[in-house]
Amino acid sequence: HARYIIREGSKDIGSKTLEGSRPAMAMLVHAALHIMARQGYELLIDLGIDSAQRFAEMIDAAEDFELITAPELNILTYRYVPESLREALQSDDDERQRDANQQLDELTESIQRYQREAGQSFVSRTRVSVPRYDYASVGVFRAILANPLTDADALAAVLEEQRELGQRLYRG
Repeated sequence: HARYIIREGSKDIGSKTLEGSRPAMAMLVHAALHIMARQGYELLIDLGIDSAQRFAEMIDAAEDFELITAPELNILTYRYVPESLREALQSDDDERQRDANQQLDELTESIQRYQREAGQSFVSRTRVSVPRYDYASVGVFRAILANPLTDADALAAVLEEQRELGQRLYRG
């Protein structure tokens, strides 16, 4: 008996589970390594990197999306940018650029919230400092491509859903 767990007479489930007072998550890693081996993990990692690169290319090819950070591994950031705000972002007027980024922050948050609530797809959102905007912190979608079943059609559907939401939500 220890003072912090499995005290005499306690109903502590730690006395009846595999984990006890320590999580047994390492057993899952151990088992996965034995089942999938190094080659299996390498394949999964490579597929995630390839998917992220493919998604970045799709974003770059879309006029109404802006790739913010290209993937180094399987993570990238981007945002939906309506035409009128694209023009403002390219302006030499710092005030106009700040205003556009503020509007995009609000739009990105709304799109992400509606997309999550719809339940068809999901990307998270975060803020990043962007050199091309004088290191301003801007709101972006953050996509992590880790599911080996994610294909180009699924990625295109995510962008299309965000595009439709952006067009519906932006009143510029």
